[in-house]
Amino acid sequence: MMTRFIATILLALAFMLWGGPAQAVFNEQIAVDTRAIGLANTCTADPPGLMSVHYNPAGLSLLDDGKTFSNGFVLPIIRRTGKVTADPDFEGLMGTTWGPNAPYNPDDPLSAHGGPDPLDGKEGTNSSQRMYIPFYGPVDLLFGANLGISSRKPESRWTFAYANYAPYGGGMAHRDEDDPLRFGCKSVYLQHLIYAAPSASYKVSEKLAAGISIGMGQTALGVEIDQRTPNMLVAMTRSIGDATKDLEIPVVSEQTLPPPFLGGGLGPYEYNSRLNMDLRDDFTPSMNLGLLWRPQTWFSYGITYQSRTKAQMRGDYNFEYSNQFQTMINWNAKTDMTLQGAGMLDLPVKGVPYQAGTVYAEQLFPHRIQTGIMVRPADKWKLLLDLHWAKWSDVSQDCFVFDQDIQLFRLAKLLGYTGGNRTLVIERDMKDTLHWSVGCEYQPVDLMTLRLGYEKRPMSARDNLFDALYFLPDMDFIGAGVGLHLQKKVTVDLAFGYLFSHDYKIPNGASSNLNSTEFTDIIYNPFTGLDYEQDTKLYIWSIGMTMPLEVQMEMLHHHKMVIKKIINKINPFHKEKNEE
Repeated sequence: MMTRFIATILLALAFMLWGGPAQAVFNEQIAVDTRAIGLANTCTADPPGLMSVHYNPAGLSLLDDGKTFSNGFVLPIIRRTGKVTADPDFEGLMGTTWGPNAPYNPDDPLSAHGGPDPLDGKEGTNSSQRMYIPFYGPVDLLFGANLGISSRKPESRWTFAYANYAPYGGGMAHRDEDDPLRFGCKSVYLQHLIYAAPSASYKVSEKLAAGISIGMGQTALGVEIDQRTPNMLVAMTRSIGDATKDLEIPVVSEQTLPPPFLGGGLGPYEYNSRLNMDLRDDFTPSMNLGLLWRPQTWFSYGITYQSRTKAQMRGDYNFEYSNQFQTMINWNAKTDMTLQGAGMLDLPVKGVPYQAGTVYAEQLFPHRIQTGIMVRPADKWKLLLDLHWAKWSDVSQDCFVFDQDIQLFRLAKLLGYTGGNRTLVIERDMKDTLHWSVGCEYQPVDLMTLRLGYEKRPMSARDNLFDALYFLPDMDFIGAGVGLHLQKKVTVDLAFGYLFSHDYKIPNGASSNLNSTEFTDIIYNPFTGLDYEQDTKLYIWSIGMTMPLEVQMEMLHHHKMVIKKIINKINPFHKEKNEE
């Protein structure tokens, strides 16, 4: 008992001393397994049954002999509210022509004829969740499911298992017309679904087990953005267009530069294009390795390595262009002079309403190591501590390669964009991540186990590259759950998770992917001149069930017989047959 007490004190000291900075990406193993949600992902040294396949494959050795069946369902709900406010110190685009101190035109607030940014003071909350359902397509909802089965012969050191689950997943949509976030993220989903994970664990000794899981998965990514370009050089095109709209010189203008120059230009605050992409890779392999050391019944240590996953995704895209964007492009072909100028600058000369085709991108999920300890200070208690590390610095940028020259990129190249005619590049420069989590279990009676957990999840993105697309800010994860141990070794788990972040702020000019004032940040930078503030909440409900396979088959047979009896009662032909 004294040894248990000392180990518990050491566990508490390790928790208190670990106070360094931590980071975690938003869709990383938030909603995989019911028991793990209740413990806020603190389970490496005490893995959660069949979902040990993910958290620590060596934990499969803790399952009972024979065949075990498990399945679960997770319902996450994301609530992200973003607000943008004009920076009073921002001088505006082109001096004071556009900006908080510029004259306001109430008859045309979305035009670029002076006036403050029409998004000033607006806020919006995502209108729905977003995910990709295999064989169906993107939908405006979000859920997760897992299923597994294991087998071990009596007295065998080997345990074999199969499972499917989603270690990464998340998505949302901002479709309300008054929601300012639709210019940074009209909709997005990013998920990795492991549809087949054959696994095995081997009991090296009574105290040590090792495990491996080979994952075969699908990675899917979808993005939809309404584009605007609050940029100094874009504002200059409209200023030139306004200044020359009445500059008509008979004969000369139609042979040289017809007014308005640049077709009137583009307004920095008006919608000019829309991008929609849906990509996936239907075979993305991965691997998990795990060790579990349990020298005493009251102490265990676990460590898991999850391999890097690299998805090579292909899919469809569609760029839609506004009428004014097309007018500006068509101006390049008005005269021989404008054609020659467009040719020298490699500018498009024929405006089109849309461009569609095939797009390619790579999505990287990094190496991860998770390690932890479990201590039982008393028979009814378990205390757990985990450390989580991931090599997110391998992700330097998002790069989308299109199958044709994109008119938006060709035009943006003249204004400072360096990504090329066929490539959309969004800088990420992410950081390696390290964070901690703690959990406890208490079993007041044999039929019930109570769970509580906490995980610190600050973001892996850098503040100067934060965007509204798919990163969420620093978050705290509180999990709670209960396990009910029923007859015939049936266990039902229930859990609730709550992730939250308040008042995350990006001041104007602080992020090159959000509100930079640099004129070269043109393609994805929707909130120039605006301070950005965000509140985020994520609610997770989950239920899971584990039982011997023969019990599952009995339940299915019973349900089948009940349904058959109901059908027989309402089937008139069946009654006639009985009467005969």
